[in-house]
Amino acid sequence: MRILHVTDCFHGGVATAVDQYARMTPQHEHLLLSNNARSSVAAVSRHPGVFAVDEELPVSPLRSIHAIRTAVRTLHPDLVHAHSSFAGLYARTAFLLDRVTPGRHAVPVVYTPHSFAFERADIPAWKRSLFRGMEQILYPLTAVGAPCANREGELMAALGHQLPGQVPVVVVPNVLLADHPTVPGSWSPSTPHIVGVVSRVTPQRDPAFFAATARLIRAARPDTRFVWIGDDDGKDPTLSAVLADARVEVTGWLTGEKLQRRIAELSVVIHTAAWDGFPMAVLEVRRIGVPLLVRDIPALRECPASARFSTPEEAAAKAVAILDAGADPTRWESLDQSHTPEIQRTRLGEVYDLAVGR
Repeated sequence: MRILHVTDCFHGGVATAVDQYARMTPQHEHLLLSNNARSSVAAVSRHPGVFAVDEELPVSPLRSIHAIRTAVRTLHPDLVHAHSSFAGLYARTAFLLDRVTPGRHAVPVVYTPHSFAFERADIPAWKRSLFRGMEQILYPLTAVGAPCANREGELMAALGHQLPGQVPVVVVPNVLLADHPTVPGSWSPSTPHIVGVVSRVTPQRDPAFFAATARLIRAARPDTRFVWIGDDDGKDPTLSAVLADARVEVTGWLTGEKLQRRIAELSVVIHTAAWDGFPMAVLEVRRIGVPLLVRDIPALRECPASARFSTPEEAAAKAVAILDAGADPTRWESLDQSHTPEIQRTRLGEVYDLAVGR
C-alpha cells in the first residue's frame, strides 16, 4: 500500500511516532505531508529513505485541506494516516469533500490524535466542548481509529457512542525502536542530586507544578539541583520565567548524545503533564533507567500506582524517598512489556488492513 501521513506538528513525540510507524511497516510505501507550525524549533531530520515523498503542509487550514486533496489526487495513496487533532480535521474534511465531488476518489482516513485537543486544561470549557463536538462530527468519517494509548482509545470509542455505524479502534502503543539513541541502563546519577523534567516548556507540561514541587524538595534536601531538559515553544516566555523564579535550570533544546547524557545524570525524573496521549519521554526515561514519577492523570494510569502523584506535596515526598534510597521502588515490567516494537508492528498491520477493508 501507499500510505500518506499528514501532521501539522512534526516535532517531539509526534515526529518520533510518525517516523517509527513508517519504519515498522517497510512493506508499504510511506509519503509525508507535514509542517512544524506549532513549534519554533528547527524541523526534525528524517531517517534517509523512510518517506518516498516528503512535502510541506501549508499552515493555513483551508490550504492544508486543499493540499491533502491534491496529494490524494496526484500521489494516489491507498489511505491517509492523520496525526494530531488538527491534521485529523484537515484529512477527514478533505475525505468528505472528495466523497461528494464528482470525479474525485476519496481514500480512507486512519486517525491518531496523539492527545485530543479537547483534553487540554489550558483552554476554557466552551472551547473544549467545541473541540469535542467537532471530533464527534468528524468521527463517522474515520475509517479506523489508531490511538497511541489506552486512555486515548477509550476517549475515541466514546465519541462514537449512540452514533450510527461503528468505527474500529485499535490502540497502537508508543514504543522506542532498538536504534533509538537512548542507551538501556545508562543511568549514572550526579552528586549532588539533580531532579528534572524532560519535555517542552508548555502549559501541557505544567511548569508551575514542577516549580512548586522543586521548592518543597529543596526545603527537605537543600543541596538538590533542579533542571528542565527542554525549552519553550516561543509562545509564552512567562512559563520559563516561572521555572527561573524557582531556581530551575532550563537547558534549551538538546539532541543526541548531549540529551541522553543530561537525562542519565538525573536522580529522579518527574513527569508533570496535566494532560497527555502517552509521552515518548516516559519510555526514554524508562530505557535509560532513571527513577520515574508521573502525574496521576487518566493518560498515565497505565503506569504503576506507586509511581503516580496528584499534588506537588505528594510528588515531593515520593521524590525525596527515591533520593534517600538511591533507587526506584516501582516495578515497571508491565508497562515495559505493553510498549514493545512487536506489539506496535502487529497493531499497525491490523489498522492498515482494516482501513482498506481487508
